[in-house]
Amino acid sequence: MTYHTIMNEAPGHWPKGIETADQVLSAALKADPEFAAEWERLALARMVAARLITYRSENGLSQRELAKRFGVSQPRVVELESGEKNPQIETLAKIAATTGIEFAFDVVPVGQEPTLVRKALERGPAHVYAGASMLVATR
Repeated sequence: MTYHTIMNEAPGHWPKGIETADQVLSAALKADPEFAAEWERLALARMVAARLITYRSENGLSQRELAKRFGVSQPRVVELESGEKNPQIETLAKIAATTGIEFAFDVVPVGQEPTLVRKALERGPAHVYAGASMLVATR
């Protein structure tokens, strides 16, 4: 059984020994390298999705109302909240400008300590793009 198949089942129908969603995920990540790679690739999409859903809930908004604020279609909000497609930087800027949600990225090779965002804050002003303030730095 795949992760999605199991998660669409009622917990009482999950394989023996699996009692929580975390256990389902852990088993799927170990059993399926392709799923594990896709899960890692979509980490940003899942984080954005969770934050947008929380924002809508906290502000009593429907997907249609949020779409109107973003100037996009309601299906686009569904796509963002699905966590199945990584958003582009332009989309993140629009989300930040509209909602006040803040995003920070520090991308480094595995095993290296991410420090660039922290250092960039000390160095200089942010750039304004698409109604959002963006701190950009490279090393």
